[in-house]
Amino acid sequence: MKKTIFIFLILFGLATIGCSKNELPPQIPASGTLLASTQLANESIIATLDVGINDPNIKYFGRWDFSNATQYLSYWGGAYIKVNFTGTTVKIKVGNNSNFYAKIDGGPWTSFTGASGTINLTPTPLFGGIHSLSVAQGKDYDYVFNFRGLVLDTGAATLAPSVSTDIVEYIGDSITAGYTDAQANVSDYAWIVSESMNAEHTQIAYPGITLINGYGVNATKIGMDVQYFKSQSLAYPSSPNWDFTRYTPKIVVVNLGQNDNSTGVPDATFQNGYVNFLSDIRTKFANAEIFALRPFSGVKAASVQAAVNLRIAAGDNAVHYINTMSWLLPHPSVDFNDGVHPSVAGHVKAAGLMKPYLAPYLSSGSSFLVNNADATTGWTSGNTLTANTSDKKEGIASLQAVGSGTLEFQRSFTAVNPGVTVTNGSVDFWYYVSDATKFSASNQIEIGSGGAADVNEYSWDIGPLTNGWNHITKTFASAVTTGGTPNLNAINWFRIYHAKTASITTRVDALRILH
Repeated sequence: MKKTIFIFLILFGLATIGCSKNELPPQIPASGTLLASTQLANESIIATLDVGINDPNIKYFGRWDFSNATQYLSYWGGAYIKVNFTGTTVKIKVGNNSNFYAKIDGGPWTSFTGASGTINLTPTPLFGGIHSLSVAQGKDYDYVFNFRGLVLDTGAATLAPSVSTDIVEYIGDSITAGYTDAQANVSDYAWIVSESMNAEHTQIAYPGITLINGYGVNATKIGMDVQYFKSQSLAYPSSPNWDFTRYTPKIVVVNLGQNDNSTGVPDATFQNGYVNFLSDIRTKFANAEIFALRPFSGVKAASVQAAVNLRIAAGDNAVHYINTMSWLLPHPSVDFNDGVHPSVAGHVKAAGLMKPYLAPYLSSGSSFLVNNADATTGWTSGNTLTANTSDKKEGIASLQAVGSGTLEFQRSFTAVNPGVTVTNGSVDFWYYVSDATKFSASNQIEIGSGGAADVNEYSWDIGPLTNGWNHITKTFASAVTTGGTPNLNAINWFRIYHAKTASITTRVDALRILH
């Protein structure tokens, strides 16, 4: 009798082992509750794990409305979630017809168009283990994403994803939203450069929007100078104000002016509005580095740069102008889909050129001080050279040259290793001009490892300047090489020269190499 019972137990155990894992008693993790669902493929009832929107392992980036306990909503393109999970399948619950993108385990983005309800993101089940999921809001004019949770396998669980403490906020129009590209927000320069720096990011951008209120191609004519401060996009003109304490970006990037130009905003109006907009951003984010981009097409460039310089003159030294001239080849070229909107290839190129400007200000970046320009020791000039202790950008002084000579500032020094490469490094300094109209065309910035001019040297044109202090940043990737390839591990030479038609005052301060 005992032998018979023993054989029965063995047979019962083998039968049990043959069952699928979904038929085993579920393990209920703390992050969710179990729901019954019907698997039509084999007509068996299985248990699945419903993961609520308030699960602490789901991380939200962008502007989200958390006021409803059953659904979280975002109203700006490019808002996204990140979460890790175990198991072999994952579904998402979406409460509206929405366009969005999903990516699992770092693979390619999959587009979902006009999708709603419970959507299977893994029609082919995954291998067992820990997986990562990102879901980003996609391309339309309403930009509403109604997220109602996830569905996992029985016994599966969510885990906290890897997230950065750095956030970069991008403010712009259809260009920053990547609107003419198939996977808009996840394929534009803002997304690409942030991901390459391992930074989280937001895109407060909307097609057709201007900076200046009362203009633009949209029916409401509301400008970003108003809508940026709202929770919802331009599709919701009655939007409540955004709570700026929700997150704090380390960097804010502004790329506006294209639609202001096409809808006739006067340059003076645009410039004044830009100054005020930069000031308003500063009131919200006291410590953020703010970068103003020259629009890729070049429109309103002088007004953008002038606005930045006016903010710097007002004492805000954490505002920067990025000159994007020559970054992208004009249309028709592979860089543009049309005369205004970059292609995917154009966005990738712009992101690569932008990275050296932004990366030094994030946790993974660094800044190497080559010379503080606090004293004339070791410097030579074709003009009268002094240390100016009353007008400086940092330290105890700036280096000042007065005269009409071409050679302004030159120095050879003991070789230093700033720890950068051509692809991630840039030279950065402050440059003051008393009267830019007195400059002639011949000019150059030079830095190298040869200890003299035209030997293992990188060089750049200084570029357009305005009266007062200019913040100059030049990437090594954009430099001209003269006299052999410089050794970036042994920099020992720096020079600025600029031909002049009359005597003027120039100053330089805080010469750095950025990583």
